[in-house]
Amino acid sequence: MANTKKLATLSLASLFAMGTVLTACSTKEASPSPSTSVVPQASASATAVANTGIDTSKEVKLKTVLLGSKPKAFDEVYGEVNKLMKQKINATLDISFLDWGEYQQKYPLMFAANEDFDLVFSATWSYYAQQATKNGFMPLTEDLIKKFAPKTWAEEPKVAWEQAKINGKIYMIPQNNFEYSYHMIGIRGDLRQKYNLPELKTYDDYVNYLKVISEKEKDFKPSIGVSEFNSVELIQPNEWNFVVPQLPIVYKVTEATGKLFSYVDTPEFATFSKKMFDTQKTGAWSRDAIANKVDKTQAFKDGKLASVEWNLGTLLRTKSEMQTTHPDWKVELYDLSADKKRLSNPFINNGMSIHAGSKNYERALMAIDLLRYDPEIHDLTNYGIKGKHYEPVGKDQFKPLPASADFPPSGTDPWGWNSLNERLDSTVAEETIKFTENWKKTVTVNHPLETFTFDDSKVKNEVAAVSNVMETYGKPLFYGLVDPSDAGHGLQIFKDKLKQAGIDKIVAEMQSQADPVIAKK
Repeated sequence: MANTKKLATLSLASLFAMGTVLTACSTKEASPSPSTSVVPQASASATAVANTGIDTSKEVKLKTVLLGSKPKAFDEVYGEVNKLMKQKINATLDISFLDWGEYQQKYPLMFAANEDFDLVFSATWSYYAQQATKNGFMPLTEDLIKKFAPKTWAEEPKVAWEQAKINGKIYMIPQNNFEYSYHMIGIRGDLRQKYNLPELKTYDDYVNYLKVISEKEKDFKPSIGVSEFNSVELIQPNEWNFVVPQLPIVYKVTEATGKLFSYVDTPEFATFSKKMFDTQKTGAWSRDAIANKVDKTQAFKDGKLASVEWNLGTLLRTKSEMQTTHPDWKVELYDLSADKKRLSNPFINNGMSIHAGSKNYERALMAIDLLRYDPEIHDLTNYGIKGKHYEPVGKDQFKPLPASADFPPSGTDPWGWNSLNERLDSTVAEETIKFTENWKKTVTVNHPLETFTFDDSKVKNEVAAVSNVMETYGKPLFYGLVDPSDAGHGLQIFKDKLKQAGIDKIVAEMQSQADPVIAKK
């Protein structure tokens, strides 16, 4: 939840943070561990604010929008966060969440309705370019960032600021670490062993596991359906990458030409849609999956799902928690396209933006600086309360405690302030290194378009129309709910509707913007 030089070369991001894979493996020493107490004390941050002449005499409440579900201990943890925020910059965070099942619809709507908020999570995969070109985000100048978020300006690699620019302006404070968003599968290893099924090597192995669970285990849902943006079943096996994940336009990561195309017109998509139709009939997911708004990782942790698909970082956090709460479940993680080439993430894969209508943008930038680089605040928002939800392990790792189930490590969308201070979960450190070091050495490639950002201002109407077609005619095919050969609702109708909506015009406009980027490489 997704982006040439010689194939042996790692991404530009890795030059700055070779070891900072996912959200933890820092190449720098992590900041000192927070003290046991989180009671506000006089701090360097407060002194620095005073010395800058910034007026923080008026208390400010920063309305902040994050993605995901609100955990049980959220109010307790952020009560401590806000004590520190108030003491340091006289501001508090008032946070609301957009659940995974609804964020794709509600995220654009809150901008369209000009709702009242200050800070919001933003990302390449979560409408960053679209909202920037619609003037939904406040442009951030160098002077503004230097004054109100000086640590962020100093620590952020220059390439990250370049990646964040749209039409020459910065609309995001990008993350500052190296990660992959490549999607994998997590399953209940105890159920696999119960029915003498082999370890998963291919997608067909996974489908067989889902089929057996559907037949034998009536208390479980095998899965909630296809992966986000069809990553596991279609995009990753074909070594494709999106420019905008919500649109069916991709390029092949191993071809430097950067030719863009609609995957719907490919034979691979025809094969995929037929496979999804056949898979759904096995009971691998229910027919109401298309309307399902369940938090899949939470359902997996609660023992309601027999499998879950997500990126490695999320799955490792989930596994770590389940090893503590249900060690007998034997969670197993699989990369079903282990030999396929892939990109590491650009810095703008996660970040924080300021709403164009914010009246508190100065304090919002100051808050971002603290979220990223104040040791106490950073660790609180990522791991919870020291001694209750986690224990530090050395300078750059942590051990989750049983109460972490109420505040999952890095699970409450602190990704917008990812930095080199992230800690590695000591309980899954070995598995983290196994996967990521292998990826870096064997399958990570570069591509001229890996940091390309599309400006859709000339094709906004077409983008909106295509998005509607993806929902109305695409999703039923993705979830295998209609036979692709169906003359009234199948694949050909989907293709026709996309053309009528203007998919060709979008591809042409996107290619015209991509070609100069490719020519510079």
